[in-house]
Amino acid sequence: MADKGILRLRLLRDDPIAPSADADPSPTMFGLQDNKEAIHPGVQREDGTFAFDFDLRVAPAVDEAKPPVFTGPFAFGTPQDRFVYLSWQRTQLPGYVNRVKARLADIDWDMVHAAQESGGRLEADMSGRKAGGGKIPVVWTLVDIAEPEEDAEE
Repeated sequence: MADKGILRLRLLRDDPIAPSADADPSPTMFGLQDNKEAIHPGVQREDGTFAFDFDLRVAPAVDEAKPPVFTGPFAFGTPQDRFVYLSWQRTQLPGYVNRVKARLADIDWDMVHAAQESGGRLEADMSGRKAGGGKIPVVWTLVDIAEPEEDAEE
């Protein structure tokens, strides 16, 4: 049985080039950034899109009228305004060429429950997003829903 405190997520991006590569052509590592500044590479799909699968913990709620609070090694921001980063970290100098924020505030309790109960994953396509974007809404879609097991005949 799946841990009801865990939410499975995926970010997609169609281009591994930093949005501001023209202004800063530094060599980079592209991937999902954790809160220790490590970059986790994605998996390139047959269509060329990069997929970044990760999990976050959802804090138990006393009142589901309030938004979910996400925690874990990929969660950034305040509890009320969490996000995750796709980052282009410089390899030869400190810092980042750029980072794109995927808002978690657009995930509500209905989406959390639907993903957890179905065994699915919430996915957001971050293709074409510019640097930052912490206030730009993100469309999360439920994908990878587990097929229900057929009841064995008695």
